[in-house]
Amino acid sequence: MRIIGLTGGTGSGKSVVSKILAKKGAYIIDADAIGHDIILKGKPAYNELVSYFGNEILDSNGEIIRKKLGTIVFKEGKEKLAFLNACTHKYIFMEIENRIKQAKEESAEVVIIDAPLLLEGEFKNLCNEIWVVYAKEEIRLERIITRDKIDKEHGISRIASQPTWEEYKKYADVIIDNSGEIEEVERQIEKLFVKD
Repeated sequence: MRIIGLTGGTGSGKSVVSKILAKKGAYIIDADAIGHDIILKGKPAYNELVSYFGNEILDSNGEIIRKKLGTIVFKEGKEKLAFLNACTHKYIFMEIENRIKQAKEESAEVVIIDAPLLLEGEFKNLCNEIWVVYAKEEIRLERIITRDKIDKEHGISRIASQPTWEEYKKYADVIIDNSGEIEEVERQIEKLFVKD
């Protein structure tokens, strides 16, 4: 079974690539979706996060407001981001391991671990190969401003908080350029699947 780690900077278009791979029959493990799930009330990371960040991150139902948590983390420095990552990564890792086992039981041939933070911690060690999605920085900035409805300054700080392109490139077995049209991305993926 091929286990491919799919990563890239925010706004590079990983989700577009992931959707194309899903259509081709790949078993997708979405680390972001797992990350959203584990911070819900009653889930593993919830108490740790509330204890550290306080009740100001909660809505009237006692659920964590992810946007508020994100704003605090990106505006108030690396220490808070480091805590958030340390807290959530261990639970995300365990759940990814569970899903890989499930994929094996279902005889999946190709598993995609779609994870923005794949290169951090132990996530990359779960993969046989790493595919990095690339897009020019100005395109990424434009995409995240539109997608997340944030201002330019916030968008720049998000990009700056992630590994540089040079760091991504060091780990890449495959680079998918997503700076242009979706048809071009589809062509690149088609060649990768033909090759294997």
